[in-house]
Amino acid sequence: MTELFQNVVPEPSISQAAPPQDAEVGESSRQEYDNKLQYILSLVGYAVGLGNLWRFPYLAYTYGGGAFLIPYFCALFFLGLPLFILELGLGQMTRRGTLGMWLKLGLPRMQGVGVAATCCAFLVGLYYNVILGWTIYYFGRTLGALPSGVLPWSDQAEGFICPETVLYPSSTVANDPYLTNPATGLFNASFASDFWCPEVAGSPAPAGFQAVRVRPLSCPARSAAVFWEEQAMQQSSGLDDLAGLNPGMVLAFTIAWLLVYLCVFQGIKSSGKVVYVTATLPYFCLAAFLIRAAMLPNALTGLKFFLIPDWSILGHGQVWLAAAVQIFYSLGVGYGSLMAFASCSSKQNDFVRDAITISFINCGTSILSGCVVFPILGFLVSELQGTNPCISGESLDGLKSIGLSGTGLAFIAFPIAIARMPGSFFFAILFFVMLLCLGIDSQFAIVETVVLVLSEAGVGRKLSRPVLSGIVCLVSYLIGLIFVCRGGLYWFNLLDTYTSVLALFVVTCLECVGLTWASKGKLWLEFKHQTKEWTGRELGPTLHNFWKWVCPGLTLALLLANFIPPTGKVDLMGAGDSLPYPEGQGYLPAWSIWVGWLLAVVPLLALLLVAAFPKLVYDGCEEDKSMKRSGNTEKPVGRSMADMLPSVPQEDDTVTEITI
Repeated sequence: MTELFQNVVPEPSISQAAPPQDAEVGESSRQEYDNKLQYILSLVGYAVGLGNLWRFPYLAYTYGGGAFLIPYFCALFFLGLPLFILELGLGQMTRRGTLGMWLKLGLPRMQGVGVAATCCAFLVGLYYNVILGWTIYYFGRTLGALPSGVLPWSDQAEGFICPETVLYPSSTVANDPYLTNPATGLFNASFASDFWCPEVAGSPAPAGFQAVRVRPLSCPARSAAVFWEEQAMQQSSGLDDLAGLNPGMVLAFTIAWLLVYLCVFQGIKSSGKVVYVTATLPYFCLAAFLIRAAMLPNALTGLKFFLIPDWSILGHGQVWLAAAVQIFYSLGVGYGSLMAFASCSSKQNDFVRDAITISFINCGTSILSGCVVFPILGFLVSELQGTNPCISGESLDGLKSIGLSGTGLAFIAFPIAIARMPGSFFFAILFFVMLLCLGIDSQFAIVETVVLVLSEAGVGRKLSRPVLSGIVCLVSYLIGLIFVCRGGLYWFNLLDTYTSVLALFVVTCLECVGLTWASKGKLWLEFKHQTKEWTGRELGPTLHNFWKWVCPGLTLALLLANFIPPTGKVDLMGAGDSLPYPEGQGYLPAWSIWVGWLLAVVPLLALLLVAAFPKLVYDGCEEDKSMKRSGNTEKPVGRSMADMLPSVPQEDDTVTEITI
């Protein structure tokens, strides 16, 4: 029987459909995981990343706390989980990555989908690794501060002076000698109700209130923000001002890429062993933080915010869009990495069960992270209450004043809280080790994906795996130096905002369409038949309907939501309202908008180019030459679906369906 999907070992006919024998991606040279545990840990390490620890809690904080969990789990069940199963299944059944699988499926023009996914993965890998650089920088500064006994971002660090704070007391108490404590510079809590709190910084005080300048001796939030902006980032005025390289960050960034290369230079032979540590250690760290966070003062305020929904927020479309996008980022669908992992797994794996397991581990980790982060935020707000009369310990709203965002949560809010904890150095080291482990798994998965696709495309087919991996890492490092300039933070935010805003939805939609609609559904029947033969799993009508109707429909709706108000907008970063640092968060010129959207459409342009000219990434003549050299003249898979019809179950065949 002519099979569409074949094993990776050199078997008759199909093995010869690979690129020439000296290609790394040949059937006999494809690496496999040593055991199932390595494979599962690799998937856990990839799916569970930095987004679980800071992006998910930040979105939950922004969109109503517990209310965000409702659209989040809806997006998981109706979109994330089916797509996760699909990508694992395609990789495992074809034994190919996101590019080569389309040839195995007999759809060479659809290779453009794989190219688009790889473009996204490459762009994300460029800026994602700078987060590891930031982590290494903080880790190094923490170790360097051990002799002093004071963390470098603490307001007690040598040489740091709290900046003046402008308070707006009522005119009736503005001259009261007891309004502030002269020994600490902090306001007297008994006067808390006599202060006016501006909604926008710099707003003029209303009648009956006047500005009073005080210099507190304790300012934990401001000291952490100053350390991040002035020492770690050495932040320039805006996106249009690179202001040269930041030496400390260049060193940390270099170390980060060296670590990634050491993890991937031998493919899964090296990365498969690294995950034993990097995929498991964060859970021990999270457990330690969970215990410590639960014992912090005012922890319950933060936990209640996270677990008790604000139902009114569910009426806003932006919440549902944010939840769906977070599922894509969190599970890592659409980048091709899942197919790369699955292509190296055992062909007998039950990929449906694996996907369900990993998805729930991933989302469970997000919930666990929320249970760690929000008690810490509750503690933090109680600490800040003592320095600012406009911050209430009963609400987390006051945290907006410290720049609580993705990066702000990890490198400002967390360090503030850690600096106030007993045993602060231990928890600081533990935190940055955890960040490093969470980030490096996802990063080397991205690099693995790019290397595999380059191999499948025949690029560098005479290069060894360590050399090809080294070239990818070196090129990524050199391009990524823009992110460790003094204006690099703005470029980081630009790529993070725009890179995947369109392509992920298009890629996953076409993956569903390619499997279920191509060849009048015969490709789906072959896929189902091969899954049954290899894994014993019957793919029921539920998954078929999700892949044929639900997922394509939802991804197209999300794609349109990026353009249609009120969820859609063109200026995603607010360039029109930006102000230069330090007056504002940093200036974003008008051209940043079209540069951002150009980054967003580059993967789609690559998709269209390869769809029109598939031989740009696949040369059928080369394959024919390889077959003649090997003595095999059977027509290779990927030329015509008609050649594969004898192995395809027909619509009137009796097949027992098991609904998943």
